[in-house]
Amino acid sequence: MGAVRAWMVRAGADGEREDVSISEGLTIAGWPEVVGDLAGCMTPGDLKAELAKAYPRENPRVLGNWSGQLWRFRAVMSPGDLIVLPLKTGTIAIGHITSDYQFRAEAAPGFRHVRTVTWKRPDVPRTELRADLRATLGSLLTVSELRRFDAVKRLAKLAAGDSDPGNPDAPADVRLLEKPVELLHKVTAAPAGEPVRLAVRDLLSIWDFVSRSGKATATIRRDLDGLGLAVVPPITEVPSIDHMVRVVPIGLAPEAERQSLGEETADLELEPEDGDDSAADLLVDEESGSMDIGDNSLTAVGAGEGESGDDEEEPAHPAPVLVTVGRLPSARSELKTVKLTDPLGRAVELLSENAYDQLPVLNDDEHLCGSITWREIGATNHPATALVRDAAVLKVRSIRTDEPMVDCLADVADHGCVFVLNPDGSLSGIVTGHDLAHRFEQELRPYALIQELELRLRRALSKALMQVKEIHGEYGLPGDPAKIVKLANQGMNFSDYITLLKRDDVWQATGWKFPQQSFAERLDRVRKIRNETMHFHTSDDDRISAVKEIEVALQMLKTVQPQA
Repeated sequence: MGAVRAWMVRAGADGEREDVSISEGLTIAGWPEVVGDLAGCMTPGDLKAELAKAYPRENPRVLGNWSGQLWRFRAVMSPGDLIVLPLKTGTIAIGHITSDYQFRAEAAPGFRHVRTVTWKRPDVPRTELRADLRATLGSLLTVSELRRFDAVKRLAKLAAGDSDPGNPDAPADVRLLEKPVELLHKVTAAPAGEPVRLAVRDLLSIWDFVSRSGKATATIRRDLDGLGLAVVPPITEVPSIDHMVRVVPIGLAPEAERQSLGEETADLELEPEDGDDSAADLLVDEESGSMDIGDNSLTAVGAGEGESGDDEEEPAHPAPVLVTVGRLPSARSELKTVKLTDPLGRAVELLSENAYDQLPVLNDDEHLCGSITWREIGATNHPATALVRDAAVLKVRSIRTDEPMVDCLADVADHGCVFVLNPDGSLSGIVTGHDLAHRFEQELRPYALIQELELRLRRALSKALMQVKEIHGEYGLPGDPAKIVKLANQGMNFSDYITLLKRDDVWQATGWKFPQQSFAERLDRVRKIRNETMHFHTSDDDRISAVKEIEVALQMLKTVQPQA
């Protein structure tokens, strides 16, 4: 038997499984539509397949989350492990698991997947738990492991009737847990169908990040997974950090999910799964320096870019590599619309008022069914009583926010625009040739600036090295002479530029009048930007400041080297 672990298993959105759990000595997983015995599921993938059959209208990401929870209940928990059951009274029950997974075919749906439990203390006041241990009970997940803050040792003491011995690291840990837990509380307190909305900038600030770097997106996703939450649309799929997103619960069991969301999740624009990772969080390194809420590691608040500078680490959940239509600002704009039954004059008014070239036309279900432009309006003389349907073009091209941006290029080139739909079919925005041109200008500008900067540096340094050689009879540089000749005659990389410019003899040979050290430091910042750009690591949020840094360095060179 392995080391004792501690688990929390909730009893339903309204505590509907509490009485049976306590009176019959059980811990019950729920998931009423999963009617078969899970003992035959030998892998998390098998379990996910069963969930997909039971819940065909759920998002694959949600199914992956659920399969991870049920796999823990089915295969990972062990007799002897501690079990915690939060109760609606505000107290908690603590006990020990006494059996492997069991299937009770005769029980009502939602009460069939069980393990037997000996409840040692069925009514422990939450006040007996210190704040750090209470914080770990906040996850929305039905099944989660409690690992941090010495949880196993402390819960064992509480189960035996002793007081919570605490954790020496508690004050710092609780402070670092507060912000994500506050977000969780806001989500759980939100009325059904009214999810928490906030700007991506504000979401990033909860973890002390300022941009959507690979480290930031991986950290936030991992921590939200542990809390049973997700962001819609994903923060990597919106045009800017000022865009509003929704924070929704995805770790809730089905009955609780429908109460909270007021919908199933099939049409939610969630990040795709990164393969079958439903059991991956069971292997998290305990010494990683991060914290846990539920099963997934919750990174310490304050671990943003300014702290570690380790943005190059491989994220646990890599940012999506697909450049989607949804990243264009216009693809998520609030367009004015008309309906087929609106007066044609209303379309004329909106086209004029908003300087539009075209208007989307919606049917009675609020879904896109066509468009109307000045061309159609002016094609014939319409009577004063004419409706939009009399002039609208009912064949319209559209693309979804989560589809590749390149897929809309041909339609925009041929027809001038394409309308953009959300995954649920509702209208999201529009993409025109101007929008695409602006996006590609943003993408290509850093490359063009870096190319010009490097060409100017290479030309200036080649001349400077030749002057050094003429004065000293050699290049005057330490190291392998063959390498020095190669630098002078065949080319240099960006690090070579910086190394050379830090040498007083080379700097004097350039004849440049601006400060040597600060310019070398500026070039080193540009070097880092160049590496990120060439390896596609630059986020949309960082691109503006990156371009500015390159432009300043380039402008300085132009003042001393006017001719390209």
